[in-house]
Amino acid sequence: MSIKSITALIFVVLCIAISSADIWSYCPGNIDATFTIDTLTVSPDPPLIGKAAFVKLAGSLSDEVTEGESVFSLQYYIDGAWRNLPTFKNDVCKLLSCPVQPGPLVFNTTINVPFITPPGQYQGTLQLTDQNNKNISCLTFATTLAYSI
Repeated sequence: MSIKSITALIFVVLCIAISSADIWSYCPGNIDATFTIDTLTVSPDPPLIGKAAFVKLAGSLSDEVTEGESVFSLQYYIDGAWRNLPTFKNDVCKLLSCPVQPGPLVFNTTINVPFITPPGQYQGTLQLTDQNNKNISCLTFATTLAYSI
């Protein structure tokens, strides 16, 4: 699987997970986070494997971000146990144009959920840090992906 496909899959799973308050939460100890999520919508909700997902994220950033890192850990439930998938580290500024100024932040994107994504249960953690290794935000989630009927 290519890096672009893997990155798209990770972003889709994260967006699916945080689109519903029932399946995401801030990490325990999400102290002094500089980004607060106001709304996150995904259409269709839930997204479907092999289809496009339209994502809109809105929130508020309290500090300027000139660079940073995201660390995404993901697990997939199979054969009665959670299996670790690769952990991905990415440059925050590859997704957003840095510097990102404090204030309201809206991010819109369309993502194709790869047809090769296995259906089932997923859980994970996304940790975002800025140029000073300060917590931007940390989220945990659990969700289920399926094919369209």
